[in-house]
Amino acid sequence: MPETVCQLALERVLTFLCDSGVDLDSETCRTALRLVDDALTEGDGPDLTARCVDRVPEYFSLPEMNVPLAGPPLERGHIGYYPHD
Repeated sequence: MPETVCQLALERVLTFLCDSGVDLDSETCRTALRLVDDALTEGDGPDLTARCVDRVPEYFSLPEMNVPLAGPPLERGHIGYYPHD
C-alpha cells in the first residue's frame, strides 16, 4: 500500500526530531500528530512535508546543536608548480 502525504510528513517530522536528539516517547508522537493535523487544515498538497518540518520549532524545544568547524582556516599557498616559458 503506498504511503499517503500525511504519513510521509509524520515520518519526516519524527525522523527530524530523532536526528535532533529528541526522545520519541508517546507525548512527542502525540505532539507530532497534532502538528501534522494542524498543517493539514491548510491542505494536503505536495508542500505538506515542508510545512510540517518548518513548524517543528513551534511545537518542540529542540536541543541546541554544536556544529564543529569544518577544518582549519585556509591559508594561501602553493604546491611548487611553476609555469614554463
